[in-house]
Amino acid sequence: MIDDVHEPLEQYAAHFKTAHIDNTSSFFEDLVRQSGVDEDANARTVQQLRQLEQQAGGASSTNKWWRVLRGLVIAATLSALVYVFMHYSRPWLLAPAAISAPALYWLHRVIKDSYARLKQLEQACNAKRAEAWGQMAPLNRLFDWDITAKLVQKTVPRIAFDPYFSNGRMQELRNSFGWSGELGGDESIIFSHSGVLNGNPFILARTLTHWMGSKTYHGSLDISWTEQVRGSDGKYHTETHHETLRASIEQPFPEYDNQTFIVYGNEAAPDLLFSRSPSKLSKLEDGFFDRLRKNRAIKKLENKSRDVGEGKTFTVMSNREFDALFDATDRNHEVQFRLLFTPLAQQEMLKLLKDSEVGYGDDFEFSKRNMINIVEPAHMRPTDIGGEPEKFHAYELAQARAFFNTYHNDFFRSFYFGIAPLLAIPLYQQHRPHSDIYKDTYASKSCFWEHEAIANYHGEAAFKHPDCVTRSILKTAAKVDADGSQRVRVTASGYGSVERVDHVSVRGGDGHSHRVPVYWNEYYDVRQAADMVVREKAPTSDDEAALRKAFEQRGVEYQKAVLRRSIVSAVLPA
Repeated sequence: MIDDVHEPLEQYAAHFKTAHIDNTSSFFEDLVRQSGVDEDANARTVQQLRQLEQQAGGASSTNKWWRVLRGLVIAATLSALVYVFMHYSRPWLLAPAAISAPALYWLHRVIKDSYARLKQLEQACNAKRAEAWGQMAPLNRLFDWDITAKLVQKTVPRIAFDPYFSNGRMQELRNSFGWSGELGGDESIIFSHSGVLNGNPFILARTLTHWMGSKTYHGSLDISWTEQVRGSDGKYHTETHHETLRASIEQPFPEYDNQTFIVYGNEAAPDLLFSRSPSKLSKLEDGFFDRLRKNRAIKKLENKSRDVGEGKTFTVMSNREFDALFDATDRNHEVQFRLLFTPLAQQEMLKLLKDSEVGYGDDFEFSKRNMINIVEPAHMRPTDIGGEPEKFHAYELAQARAFFNTYHNDFFRSFYFGIAPLLAIPLYQQHRPHSDIYKDTYASKSCFWEHEAIANYHGEAAFKHPDCVTRSILKTAAKVDADGSQRVRVTASGYGSVERVDHVSVRGGDGHSHRVPVYWNEYYDVRQAADMVVREKAPTSDDEAALRKAFEQRGVEYQKAVLRRSIVSAVLPA
C-alpha cells in the first residue's frame, strides 16, 4: 500500500491509475453479484430490443415514404385538374379524379396499415425496454452518493471524504486555519465535497458565479432618396438610392459561469502569501527559440531579484527554471517559501507543469493565503463532480458497466491532478491527527455550503422569482428547529428585463442625420425567498419514523422528499 505521495506524476502512472481501474471494475462487479442481475438474460432482452428498434425504424421510414408518395399523387391530381379546367370543358374534370381516386384510396389503406404496424412495433419496444429496466432494477437501486468517495479513498488511503459538508468541518477550517468560508462575491455553491487530505481538511467545490458584464446591441434603418443625375445624353433623370444605416450601443448584461476549485488547510508556512497562474513557458520544448524565451524570462527574474528598495520581498531561487515556470513572484516570505518548496518539491512541481500526457500540464491557478491553499485547475471545469446515483441507472448492463468505469476513472484522474500540486509539496505530507469536529449536535449538522448545494439540486425553478429571465443565485440561511431539523430560507436573486429602444443619430448618404433605432433589454433586480426543510439521515430504523414525521407535520409528503448524500430535504409549500 502507498501512503505518502511524494512523486504524484510517477506514482499515478506506475500505480494509482491501474489501481483505480481495478478497484472501480471490482466494485461494479461486486454490485452486480449483490444485485443478482442475470447478465445473459439482460443481454438477450437488449438484443431483442435492438432488433425491434431496427424494425420500428424501418417501419417509420417506410411510412414516411408512403406519405410522401401520397402527397405527390395529390399534387399531381390537383395540377391535372387545374390543367383540364383551363383547357377543356368541365365534364373532363372527372377523368383525373377517376384516375387518382383509386390510387389515393389504396395509398390511404397502405399508410394506415403501415402506421398500425409502426405503433405495434413501438409498443413492443416499450414493453421490451420496460422488461430490461425491470431486470436492472436491483442493480440500479444499489447506486448511492458515496461510491465516488469510497473508490477514491480505496485507491489513495490518504484521502477521506465526509458524508456531507458539516458545520464541524467548516468550524475546523475557520478556527484552526483562519478561513472565513465566504467566497466574497455573487456566488452560489452548486456542489461540494469535503474531507481530509493527509489529515488536513479540504473542499472540492463547484460554484455558479455572477457578475454584471456588458452586451452590444445592434440596430439598422433602411433609407432611400432620389437625385437628379445628368445622363450621357445630357438630359437629367431621377435616380433612387438605397442605404442601410447601422448603429450599436453597449448596455449592462448579467453573466454567469461555473468555477471549480479546491480549498486545503495546512499549518505549514503559516505566514506565506503567494499566487501563480498558468505559464506559457511550461509548454515550451528544448528548441533554440524555446530556450531563448525561457532564458529571457529567467533574466527578468534575476533582474527583479537584484532590485533593492523598501518592501522588496523577492529573491530568485537557485532553480531558475522552477521560479520562471511556477512564477510566484508576489510571495511575501522567502524563508517560508523555500521551506515549502524544497528541491524535491521544485522537481516534482516542474514535472507536473511540463507534463502533457499523463496529467493535464500547467493548467492550474494556485494561491496560498497563510494556512489556506486554493487550487483552481482548468481541467476540472467540465468534470462532473456530483456522482448522482441516477446518472448510473441503465436498462443495459453492458452500457452501465462501461459508463460506471469511464465516469469514475475520469473523475479520479481529474481530481488527482487537481490536488497533485498539493501532493508535490513534501511538507504537506506530514500527518496531523483529526480534530474532534463532531463533538456536539451543531457541529454534526450540514453547513450553509451544503444547503446551497441542496437548493441548487432541487433546481432554480423551485425558488426563482416569476419575473426572472436569467439564472438565479441561491443563498441560504438556516435555523435549527426543536425536532433537530433545519429550516433553510433560500433566497433566489436574479433579473427581470424590459425592452427599451435608443435612437442613435447616424449620417446617411443623403447628407442628413437619421435616428437609427437600437432595441435592448434593461435588467432589473428581482428576488424571492422560499423555505426548505433539511434533516440528516441516521442509519437507524427509528430515524425513518422521525424523518417521516418531521416532513409530514410541515405539509410535505415524505415520499416526495429528496435523499441526497445522507441528507433528506424538501421545498416547503408556500
